[in-house]
Amino acid sequence: MYISQGKGTLTHPKSIIISIMLMGFVFSAEENNLTILSWNIKMLNGPYGWLHNRTERADNIIQSLKSSAGYDIILFQEAFSGDMRRLMYEGLKTLYPYQIIPDDKTCIGKSNSGLWVISKSPINILDEISFSNQKNWDALSSKGAKLYSVVQDEQKFHIINTHLQADYKIKYNKIRTQQYTEIYEKLILPNDKSEIPLILCGDLNISIPVQLRKMLEKLKLDNGPLLGKLQFSSIGEDLELLDYILVKSDNLQFESIERKILDISKNPKSLSDHYPIQGIFKWK
Repeated sequence: MYISQGKGTLTHPKSIIISIMLMGFVFSAEENNLTILSWNIKMLNGPYGWLHNRTERADNIIQSLKSSAGYDIILFQEAFSGDMRRLMYEGLKTLYPYQIIPDDKTCIGKSNSGLWVISKSPINILDEISFSNQKNWDALSSKGAKLYSVVQDEQKFHIINTHLQADYKIKYNKIRTQQYTEIYEKLILPNDKSEIPLILCGDLNISIPVQLRKMLEKLKLDNGPLLGKLQFSSIGEDLELLDYILVKSDNLQFESIERKILDISKNPKSLSDHYPIQGIFKWK
């Protein structure tokens, strides 16, 4: 697994509150705040990926993220192309100097998992899995899940990045059930610590409420409402909510958790076929 730190000044993601006083300026930072962005960016390997303007879209994503409010951690799905990851990291490393690339063990003709993370502060990988069952085009990648560890404002977090089986005119709900069961048994249970909140992010390819509820019950995770008018994350003919930020917190009481699907471009298709989802976690 590869972790790198780029050069440049590390900027802090928190909003700065400036109070003007008679004797000068007093700067105080809002504390106990973790901001996460999760995004399926459809950066496929060639030759198929060459047909989807990936270099132009990578440049657009770089500019969109530079223009955004800034995040502590950004989790990507479908970041299969090493060339596109290098291009994006080069453009973002002054803001996000830490990264963990999808260095999965793959066989000939099979891609990596596409699960990539960049971060403003050091981030470590604790464990990872590849799903035992995939169908159709998904079988050409090493889809799975990765468990990361990060410390924010002296609070440790476990974060899972994943991408579950997609449907290709055939409903693969049973395979997704098998995959998230593997996440629970192989990643969540072995690393379960009540004092460490767990956040699961990714493209779950689940849009039917009853299926989502079954997953939440199995993984013992909580979902929440989405702020704003945009209530779906897929772009195209089928407007579905496929991307989520879920949480499990036993001992840490969050003051608030805000989830929002972001429309960060006048032309969303110039970025990806998914909108990104933002999560803001605040605690006392």
